[in-house]
Amino acid sequence: MRHINLEISNLIRESWQIYRQFEDQPFLVKPSIPILFFGDSDKYFSSELKVITLGLNPSKIEFPEENRFLRFSSAREIYPRILEEAAYGEYLQALNGYFRRPPNHPYERWFNSFEHLLTGLDCSYYGNASNTALHTDLCSPLATDPTWSKLPSKAQLSLIECGTHLWHSLVEWLAPDLVIASVARWHLQRISFPQRDGWKVFYTVEQKSPYNVELTRLSIVRGKNACLVFGRAANTPFGTVSNIEKKRIGLALKEHIYG
Repeated sequence: MRHINLEISNLIRESWQIYRQFEDQPFLVKPSIPILFFGDSDKYFSSELKVITLGLNPSKIEFPEENRFLRFSSAREIYPRILEEAAYGEYLQALNGYFRRPPNHPYERWFNSFEHLLTGLDCSYYGNASNTALHTDLCSPLATDPTWSKLPSKAQLSLIECGTHLWHSLVEWLAPDLVIASVARWHLQRISFPQRDGWKVFYTVEQKSPYNVELTRLSIVRGKNACLVFGRAANTPFGTVSNIEKKRIGLALKEHIYG
């Protein structure tokens, strides 16, 4: 497991401070944990190509009513002790183990929408490719009920106020080469990393309603640039595109990156 250094400790602390801030709100799924990221950070940092995907906030389905820690089995043993800023190593281990099945049961139907695209990049959430991807959430690390689109706007704004700050700090730590986003486009305005150049269409899926995949470059930190890729979402990421086309998008991205 990756060493718990000051940077990741601060990120974990901030995520739990956010959880405590909203602990009494009726929309917070409880019991639950804040999800700083989904996936194996050790394998991510050892990957040649560092890829993160982007959503808004964790689904309430991450903590099923019948078994709240079905997808984060090792978190069951540290909850609620983690609320007292303890067990950081165990918390990180719970995050790293999300896509390990068994003992966990990741929300495959949603994540596999990205996985087909990742496959084209020789990348995977599940550790079965040369590169391991992580998933991050731009607006909040907290699972909510109702889901994001049905939350009152006041609740959304309160969550965004602290959640986007955490996300930017997390991305600085992760220093990705590639950020793949499939959300409502206006949410991209919340990304404050400077753009190095304008958006350009780099791939089009020719179908009844043509589907454009666009990219730009972001300056992340200390001269580190990342390619930000955007494709519009439906109910799931890249939801109006077939799995075959998702893989082709990934292959086109790979060619773009490696030339």
